[in-house]
Amino acid sequence: MARFVSDSLPDDALALLRPGNLAEKQNRVVQIITTDEEGWGNAGMLGYADILAKDARNLDLATWGDGECAADLRRNGRITLLVIDDDMAYYVKGHAREVQVEGDPLTDVNDAGGHSALAYFHISELRVFEDRIPTARVLGGVTFEGSESEQMAHDAILKKLASI
Repeated sequence: MARFVSDSLPDDALALLRPGNLAEKQNRVVQIITTDEEGWGNAGMLGYADILAKDARNLDLATWGDGECAADLRRNGRITLLVIDDDMAYYVKGHAREVQVEGDPLTDVNDAGGHSALAYFHISELRVFEDRIPTARVLGGVTFEGSESEQMAHDAILKKLASI
């Protein structure tokens, strides 16, 4: 059972979501959940290059601007991030607001194989829950394998997030 631990990211989760060590986090995923107009959850996956902790209480993320999760965030501003990785399972609830960024708009490959413009959101007012019991240990999180073009796109996204 998950229990509330803090209104800021614990050190191990913060370390994962800070810039740096991207090569070691390259194929790992943070899952997100938003809520649609009917109250149903919409799930999505972000690579560690798509989300950046500015500090323990503030996160910035990029997602498809025309996707369901972005529409949900624009409408109600609620998000839950599942930061599940080696020996950790945190559910981070927060409030999102869209952020306009300067410069050329970036795109990412969408689920139909085309390109979607990215939307950027600032996440604050965190509530962090930990799901840990002494008799079981999380061995890893969700992973994926991306192409070289996927990696190049995520490198550009991380640079854009760092500039917000």
